[in-house]
Amino acid sequence: MEANRWNSIESKWLQIWEKNAVNSSDPIPDQKKFFITVAYPYPNSPQHIGHGRTYTIADVHARYKRLRGFNVLFPMAFHYTGTPILGMARRVQAGDKEIIENFRNIYKISDQDILTFKDPLHIARYFHNEIRAGMKEMGYSIDWRREFTTIDPVYKKLISWQFETLKKLGVIEQGSHPVGWCPKDSNPVSQHDTLGDIEPSFTEYSLIKFKLKNENVIIPVATLRPETIFGVTNLWINPNEEYIRVLVNETENWILSRSAVTKLEFLNYSIKIIKTLLGKELIGSLVESPLTPLTKRSIPILPATFVTLDEGSGIVMSVPAHAPFDMQALLDIKKQSADYPLELSLNTIAPVVIIDSKIQEQHSQLSGKVDKDNNTDTVTETDVKHYTIKETEGDNELIPSMVFLKKYAISDQNDPNLEKATSELYSLEFYSGKMNERTLEYSGVPVSKAKDLVKERLNSLRDSIPFFEMTNKPVYCRCGTLCYVKLLNNQWFLNYGNAEWKSLALECLNTMEIIPTEIIKEFKNVFDWLKVRACARKTGLGTPLPWDKDWIVESLSDSVIYMVYYVISKYINLHNLDKYASFIDNAFFDYILLNIKSGYFLALEDNDNLSGNLSRIEIDSYLDKSLLPEFLVLSKIIREEFNYYYPLDSRHSGRDLVPNHLSFFIFNHSIIFPKSLWPKQIVVNGSVLMDGKKMSKSMGNIIPLRSTIKQYNADSIRVAMLVLGELLQDVDFSFSTLKGIHSRLNEIYEFGTDFVTKLNTTTSHRVLDDDLSHLLNELGWEGKWLLHRVNSTIKDITDSFDEMRIRDALNTVLYLMDKDFEWYKKRRESKPDHLFANNTDLFVISYYFIARIKMLAPFCPFLAEELWELFEPKKKSIFQNDWPIIKSEFVNPVTDEIEHEISNMLDDLNKILKVTKNTSLKNIHIYLSSTDKKFLYDKVLNLVVKSKTKNFGLVMKSLLSDPSISIGHTNLVKNNTDFIKKINEDILSLSPAEQDRRIKIGLFDEYNALIDGTGLLSLEFGIQDTNVKIYYEDDPKIYDPKNKAKFARPFKPAIYLE
Repeated sequence: MEANRWNSIESKWLQIWEKNAVNSSDPIPDQKKFFITVAYPYPNSPQHIGHGRTYTIADVHARYKRLRGFNVLFPMAFHYTGTPILGMARRVQAGDKEIIENFRNIYKISDQDILTFKDPLHIARYFHNEIRAGMKEMGYSIDWRREFTTIDPVYKKLISWQFETLKKLGVIEQGSHPVGWCPKDSNPVSQHDTLGDIEPSFTEYSLIKFKLKNENVIIPVATLRPETIFGVTNLWINPNEEYIRVLVNETENWILSRSAVTKLEFLNYSIKIIKTLLGKELIGSLVESPLTPLTKRSIPILPATFVTLDEGSGIVMSVPAHAPFDMQALLDIKKQSADYPLELSLNTIAPVVIIDSKIQEQHSQLSGKVDKDNNTDTVTETDVKHYTIKETEGDNELIPSMVFLKKYAISDQNDPNLEKATSELYSLEFYSGKMNERTLEYSGVPVSKAKDLVKERLNSLRDSIPFFEMTNKPVYCRCGTLCYVKLLNNQWFLNYGNAEWKSLALECLNTMEIIPTEIIKEFKNVFDWLKVRACARKTGLGTPLPWDKDWIVESLSDSVIYMVYYVISKYINLHNLDKYASFIDNAFFDYILLNIKSGYFLALEDNDNLSGNLSRIEIDSYLDKSLLPEFLVLSKIIREEFNYYYPLDSRHSGRDLVPNHLSFFIFNHSIIFPKSLWPKQIVVNGSVLMDGKKMSKSMGNIIPLRSTIKQYNADSIRVAMLVLGELLQDVDFSFSTLKGIHSRLNEIYEFGTDFVTKLNTTTSHRVLDDDLSHLLNELGWEGKWLLHRVNSTIKDITDSFDEMRIRDALNTVLYLMDKDFEWYKKRRESKPDHLFANNTDLFVISYYFIARIKMLAPFCPFLAEELWELFEPKKKSIFQNDWPIIKSEFVNPVTDEIEHEISNMLDDLNKILKVTKNTSLKNIHIYLSSTDKKFLYDKVLNLVVKSKTKNFGLVMKSLLSDPSISIGHTNLVKNNTDFIKKINEDILSLSPAEQDRRIKIGLFDEYNALIDGTGLLSLEFGIQDTNVKIYYEDDPKIYDPKNKAKFARPFKPAIYLE
């Protein structure tokens, strides 16, 4: 079928769905509801294939639930708030060539439209319409009556209510906290404000002040391990780079990199530049440790070109005993020539071990020791001009870093294993190590605790300050500016670190179904580290903070409870709720969402006397009192609808939103709403990649959704995004896969149209599921088997859907059902009366066909509707019908075993013929096992499956002691040891499903099954039916010239070909 034919079908069904309100949902008291949402999009670009997977999974889920009889509400809205749209408008205003070329070349937007993009609302509205059109064309079953944007006036009132509620609950505070920051916009930034949707993450370092000896100059060094200050032997500086001497806060002279100066300024330090200097000017200088009163040590500054100026202060402290990088750097120095003559001679630079851990127990085979009698493995004789690195204090002291250098055979600083060695050693010491006697008062303290104790001590002595570094840099604002960490004063924050709030959120998480389950751990990790988060900014679209209008609620804070608004938005859109805008205040949301009555909502206490109640309530003079009664009646209806749909049954989102939006969604629901309204489920999926990389404009690998639909079709795209991987996997999209899916769906369509044509010419009436029961006795084994397989498939696909194993369900309906039908067709065509020779074939295939298109419908709504209409032209939409149900009268595991055995026989015969190269086959002799062997097989099967007796010796012991086995059969057991061993192996090799099937069918006579299959065997090998002979091995009239019968085992007949 050509693309334009598909597009015509899609257009047709979109109109029918809209005309018949197939996707609309209103409360139906006696019907189960299912409220499902997916993250609403930012309208700052059209959707591409990368966006489509999350929305498609949600739609498949919604359509499945609708078929299962649920009243499904699946709404959509658009997230205008924040800075992304504003940032794009500014780039267009500035004539940014990159963004304008993207609009022209990737999204095919006209220059005339691009000119309007200088206005951020024009951008939002343009892409809003594009995305909505794309979602419709993809067949998403959205109730568009509930659509809204996050800058709609009543929505902004909801956000005001949300924040006033949070403030009353004591989880909003004002203070100074580090945030990701765009210097150009003077705004905090979060994931949706950055290019590539990167959530800025940052780490707090200790910026420790080392003092140049005999000078009033500070050399600041950033570290994550302040407790290792006791083991510092030297500092590293890049000799070839430029550093700056500055005056900090008018009090201290510091030397550090220019990058570090910028970072300090964003942390609110006053900086005045005094002069610049090269790193090599400081080589050989001595510095005093901040804890000199304790350690009484001065240490040198050494050259190291590996030091980067963009990290920390551009100067690094060296702890060689516990840092493999530092130890290797010291070892490497002795191999280098003396490029930096030093006037000052230092006697020693010796690794100082300050942590005791389990290294000696775990790595005793690797010495890593300093032994004065054997210098081959020691850190000695390392000359850097007048420097010498000598052995550590004491004989034979194990140096942890040396252990790991030896373990990974590291020989220089470029060895990639250095990262692994560093990580392994850090983890070992941090979680199991304790500070030793060289750390004085911290001796015996676990490293994990000593870290904070030493940091607090250094801070209290003003020998260290907090310093923040972006850990996932570079991060760019959507305006294109490099972002930094800023210590923001008088900022408003949500305190997600509040212990009571965290406890509530964790309780909420534990009550929810999280799919896949491995995401639960990710959520708990986020909850552990989540602390304060900026919730407002100075610029951007959005809702002003109700108590401080200079601030606007940021976009990841105004999008966490918006699901409640889908109930309200329907009434705004359909019932002109705007005319009641003056009545919509916090009391309105208290009533609708929490059933708390205050103000004029107190009049609803007695529904029979609304007017009388209102007369006793004081109402502001500026309000139109005539509208109030009908507003309250409408509010009561909205409240009842909210009560019907909430709580939210399923929330779909990408994995990248777990650390922010989804966690905030749980936190906010847990504290604002009662437990009865907490969300029930979160479903998380991976991304769509292109050639192994995330789709993005900067990568140039975007595939626009709407143009791809026109080129192929929506159903093919839906399937291609889902069939490539499990829910959480990142899937690599390819056009070759899409083309293959396109062909497969065409084949299904052609099969359906051909079959319906044949049905119309053969029978005068349609066949429904219920019409088949009386035909069971007329069916051959293959017909009964197909009915059984359809019912097994219904169960498998239903289970897969219920567990959100979407790919498994799709693979079964798209591929495995094809294999089943092809086998049925092959078996049926081997019978004397050919396929379609009688109505029973039509009935069986109709049953298969109906079930298949219903189970295909969630994935391929357009194809399913078209085929359903062909088959049942006077019926409603397929989505207004029921999911196929399992019919117990069709469930027959014996048929599965029969067809399995015939198939295996076919395979075995082909293998034999291939090995023997027999080209003149005349007769096939098949030998079935004796009744005694079947008896033994059944006994062993039950022992293995039911009694879990798998060991052969135990099997024999159980058989010999089984009281149900007669004396004669006891001899049978003793005389057939080898056979029992073999069948024990056969049974253990079966899948659990196969074992269970054989348990259910019990003693099974294969004779009738194989007799039924002789037609297929004769057809396949070009011989007469009468030349396929089947015998029991104990048949006195058996023909067995080669003595093959004795090798027969249950379900594994022996074969002789002649």
